[in-house]
Amino acid sequence: MRARVPGALTALEPAPGGGLVRFARSELYVRVTVRGALFLGWDGAAPMPSYALSGAEAVAPDERVVLEPDTEGGVRLVSERLGLAVARDGTVEVRTPGGVVLRRQSPPRWWETAGAVRGGGRWVSRAEVAADAVFLGAGRNGAVLAEGAYTVGGVRPGLRMPVQVVQADAGCHLVFHDAEEEGEWLLRPGWEGAGSGHDRAGVAELRMSGGPVRSWVVVGSPQRLAYGWASLTGAPVPPPGEALGGGGREIVRVRGGGGPGAPENQPAAGRGRWLGGDAGWARWFGGSADRDAGSGVPVWTESEVRAREGERYVGLAGQGRNGFVHSFEGMGGVLELCRARAVFNSLRGAFPGERPLQLAAGVWAGQQRYGGVCLPGPEVGDWAELPRTVERVLGLGLCGVPFCGPGVPEVGGGVRDSGGGEVGAFAARASARRGSKVRGSKVRASGGQGPKGRARDERALAEGAEWVVRWEQLTLWLPWGGGTEGEGAEGPGPGGRERWGPYWTTLARHAGLWGGPWVRPVWWFTPEDRALRGVGDAFLVGEALLVAPVCEPGARSRRVRLPKGQWYDTVTEEVYEGESTVELAAPLDRVPVLVRAGAVVPVREAGGTVLEVWAPLPESGPGAGLYIPDEGEGWSPPLVERYTSRLGTDGEVVVERSGGPGAGPGGVKGAGRPVRVRGRGAAEAVGPL
Repeated sequence: MRARVPGALTALEPAPGGGLVRFARSELYVRVTVRGALFLGWDGAAPMPSYALSGAEAVAPDERVVLEPDTEGGVRLVSERLGLAVARDGTVEVRTPGGVVLRRQSPPRWWETAGAVRGGGRWVSRAEVAADAVFLGAGRNGAVLAEGAYTVGGVRPGLRMPVQVVQADAGCHLVFHDAEEEGEWLLRPGWEGAGSGHDRAGVAELRMSGGPVRSWVVVGSPQRLAYGWASLTGAPVPPPGEALGGGGREIVRVRGGGGPGAPENQPAAGRGRWLGGDAGWARWFGGSADRDAGSGVPVWTESEVRAREGERYVGLAGQGRNGFVHSFEGMGGVLELCRARAVFNSLRGAFPGERPLQLAAGVWAGQQRYGGVCLPGPEVGDWAELPRTVERVLGLGLCGVPFCGPGVPEVGGGVRDSGGGEVGAFAARASARRGSKVRGSKVRASGGQGPKGRARDERALAEGAEWVVRWEQLTLWLPWGGGTEGEGAEGPGPGGRERWGPYWTTLARHAGLWGGPWVRPVWWFTPEDRALRGVGDAFLVGEALLVAPVCEPGARSRRVRLPKGQWYDTVTEEVYEGESTVELAAPLDRVPVLVRAGAVVPVREAGGTVLEVWAPLPESGPGAGLYIPDEGEGWSPPLVERYTSRLGTDGEVVVERSGGPGAGPGGVKGAGRPVRVRGRGAAEAVGPL
């Protein structure tokens, strides 16, 4: 076994988009795409083929950019979106267009046996970031990646995607190491000396068992990162409208090893008709076992397997069961991506007028092209799982998978549903309540018989019921909540899931056009605000709403740091100033939800879709909003309706449609749709309802 490093730089071969940098014992291929993403490939690694990328057009080079000689024997590159410097020893610096260093990547080191083919051994790559930087991504416990080791790659289940978002004062950047082999990411956040000592840079060291040394880097604002990532790996596919709160379907369960035709896998009574899959179905499918995959898991990387297994889903969809929530044991990573691809392509080919619904337990880069991810359901009564669930959803959104959410909570000490797909509409709430009752009965059976024992048991039962309520309130505002429709979960507050259906549909269709998560960190529009840095348990839903779920037992209020701007409480219509920490009332019947002043939010009322406009304030300036109707379940390009709101000369609220049919000024009637104005100035607004 011997170690190898690139050695000294020997030659430069410029090419459109970058070029080839030769070293004594390796070479580095550099390419900047037309969308501004940077590719770095060592030892002859090229962008394609790749499971993660959406196609050759995604990696087309920007012909305006070429590598050129730099000082001290290195080379450099400057593009519209980023800068790059390669030193004589192979150290790579990724910079902003202005020259600020965002990431310093040391040359990779390989370990190979004597006489082996170059590039066939394990390797390590070490990167340094700013001392104030925060690592974010799809971590095991949340979006903030704390100090420690994170397993990445491979084909085992879990959040193991080697994608990382780094947030710092100098700017944000996204890094993706395109290697399917299993490895380990060692992270150590930096430390600032605060003027009295030296800063310690943050470190991200990736140790892989093999595979190509190739990576992608996108630089810019969070919105820019989302767009650049979607340009590389594909835009998220919008789920069917019914999955976003627009109606009910028949519930079908697939359990055990008998296959889809077994008695236990017949349709169950209820609403929703998505289908849950589990390891029993995976074994029934058959197929040879891939490396590291569970026994009986099909080798989804083979085209013949994808075609054969995809036809099985088509047969089920022909019976009206066109949605799937998978929880295959022993499978994840690239295998999960290939499975999602096979199911998606088969269903789309057989039913071109419908959008498939499928969620997976595992995830890999590009998963959003075919569906979403269903995270493990928590244990009923575990309050720590509420903020963790929020952070996991935010982390997946930052990594390009916006359609995701938790599965059904574990009930009554039963088997944990790792994929979260056992029950759909209303069943999540019923199962969780049954679980809390079972737990309460267990406490009573084991508790003391005296007054103190009974009081302790009653408190435990009350806490379990409160957890269920708070869990339902949280999942109401996540992209996927195990099928929960939220009716009654929020009490008389901001309305059920179905009322917000047009807004969720708009977020889904918007992501399909330009990328970006539906649920976002509160710092999304102001990443430089350190007070908001680090993903907390509050989050933005699109651009308009801020949700602050209650994650502690007995709490009837909570504190939250607000982004800049003015915010209305959606129930009391009280105004809160941004860039401050406020105390929000959180009674048991609702979760605190704020809306940005000036926002135009489409909601569903009895007569159809209504534009709910929250009156802009003099200090907030004009507002805006989008509505993207979901006309049917097909694939036709959506029509984007853009609206603006402002205060008129007399203080009245003016809503205008800025593009498309029906655009024009003229007060709230100029919007072309029914308008309801809320907040200050609502009494002066007049419009058709």
